[in-house]
Amino acid sequence: MARPTKETVDYFPHYCISGKTLFIIENQFGNDGYCFWFKLLELLGRSPKHFYDCNNPSAVEFMSALTRLMPTLCIQILDKLALLQAIDSELWEKRIIFSENFVSGIEDAYNRRNVNVVHKRDLCMHLFG
Repeated sequence: MARPTKETVDYFPHYCISGKTLFIIENQFGNDGYCFWFKLLELLGRSPKHFYDCNNPSAVEFMSALTRLMPTLCIQILDKLALLQAIDSELWEKRIIFSENFVSGIEDAYNRRNVNVVHKRDLCMHLFG
């Protein structure tokens, strides 16, 4: 029997030179913003298909506990990330967290598996049929 295809990653690139997203998030939310962003990327990395569904209140509570921030602050930061297009704003309107940039950054892990990484179009098909 074949092993199931792995849909998570154990690592992602953490570049030493940050861009405008991290600068803005850290400037507005301080270390909470910085921490939240990288904890979110870790969460996306270990989530199957690299998305996180915030429609379930327990999922928001888990994200809050993981980042050690109040749920309301998590949502504020996510709203800003959507505005900055760091996470997909259309999916965030449906309370789904997905980052095409994150997926592009880990695509090489999938190339070695001979499997395609999930992009927005594929994810929408998976979630919404």
